[in-house]
Amino acid sequence: MFILIDMEKCDYTTLLRSLQFPERWLNEGDVKVLCRDKDGTEDTRAVSSFVSEVEKLFQETKTFPVILVATCNSKNGCASAVFPTLARLFLHVIHMQSPDELQRTAMLQWISQKCGVSVNADLSHVAAQTSGFIYADLAALVSHAVRNNFKRMKVTSCDEQNSPDVALSNADFEEALDIMHAAYSEAIDAPKIPKVSWNDVGGLSDLKEEIMQTIMLPLQHPGLLATGLKRSGILLFGPPGTGKTLLAKAVATECSLNFLSVKGPELLNMYVGQSEENVREVFSRARAASPCIIFFDELDSLAPNRGKTGDSGGVMDRVVSQLLAEMDGLQETSHLFVIGATNRPDLIDPALLRPGRFDKLLYVGISEDKESQLSIMVALTRRFQLRSDVNLKDVVSLLPDKVTGADLYSVCSHAWAIALRTEIHNLMHGGSSMPSAVEVGVEDFREAIINLTPSISEEDLAYFQKIRDKL
Repeated sequence: MFILIDMEKCDYTTLLRSLQFPERWLNEGDVKVLCRDKDGTEDTRAVSSFVSEVEKLFQETKTFPVILVATCNSKNGCASAVFPTLARLFLHVIHMQSPDELQRTAMLQWISQKCGVSVNADLSHVAAQTSGFIYADLAALVSHAVRNNFKRMKVTSCDEQNSPDVALSNADFEEALDIMHAAYSEAIDAPKIPKVSWNDVGGLSDLKEEIMQTIMLPLQHPGLLATGLKRSGILLFGPPGTGKTLLAKAVATECSLNFLSVKGPELLNMYVGQSEENVREVFSRARAASPCIIFFDELDSLAPNRGKTGDSGGVMDRVVSQLLAEMDGLQETSHLFVIGATNRPDLIDPALLRPGRFDKLLYVGISEDKESQLSIMVALTRRFQLRSDVNLKDVVSLLPDKVTGADLYSVCSHAWAIALRTEIHNLMHGGSSMPSAVEVGVEDFREAIINLTPSISEEDLAYFQKIRDKL
């Protein structure tokens, strides 16, 4: 019997031993590199020799069963990586998919037992935060958790002769998850996304509810949407500085989803075909890490109108075509979501804005009422040390009528800088000591607001409102 295992970083030796296969029955290796010459093409003589030896082995051992097991790591599957002559030898092909949440929980329990450590953490909660992890990643996660536990016990029990038993806690796994997520982000050439909660996003309550319903409904009720229509993407558009990127990060954090952030120009490459390959790679990694949110920032730079870019090589047209093809395949799964953000939706190719792709367009506008401005100010100053004379409602009353979230951030940061300079000035002129925290007063906010220049002019605002009405 010949078995071909299509896998990636899975402990296939342990898998086969668990089935009680004797060691002499196993022949393991990456079969796609077999019988190739130095240029990577098929070596016909080596292939024919290998096939004849396998057939001879099978004929000589009819009374004693022989199992030939080969492995293959390939993004597109073994069918495209293995030569047809070799592929015909294997009667069974086993595809090793990424484990689901229950399987990851069982793997974490098994790895912890094999390492001889006890676990005082909720492994189901840990497994929920490891979407897209495979066996090797989970083994590395446990190793990092053990190391974090050793570091903590070294401080608390440095006088003990014998080291205590290892008992992994939730804190050990949280630190290990931060390390693994940072390594994963670097491996896929994407920036590490900080943890952003709804408390960090002020205002935009209507948009929050709309986005959460679009994303959480397929996750909470997958059976109801199995045969129904599914949404593919959400496009956030509006003036710069209104919180489009921050909103997308908060959605990923609140939904406990993997978040893959991609800047439009990052995918472009000077070599022919490489830009399209980068687009395919983004969606491939997102599918492996599902449930996942792909966030395309500055989408207009990645998907402009085809035929109007002035690109003699047609690179942008091919990138747009590849992006359209990838988004058409999102209907097959309800655990992959695409969110785009742009300041110029009129520059995006119209084919992306049709139903089935970016079928929900949400306008993220500026703060024109005092309630939304107060909500943003509360979110921005929740880590500030405010003096007793500060009333944020009075501070908001001093603001212009039309400001963006970036403008309010500028006000808060400028007020904090003014308060810091005041503390340093008092320290240099007879002050006792520097306080542990900088206290921001109402005069600091007042001075910051006087120096504020709104980033969006009336002409720009009218332009964006015209685009909103058109779309």
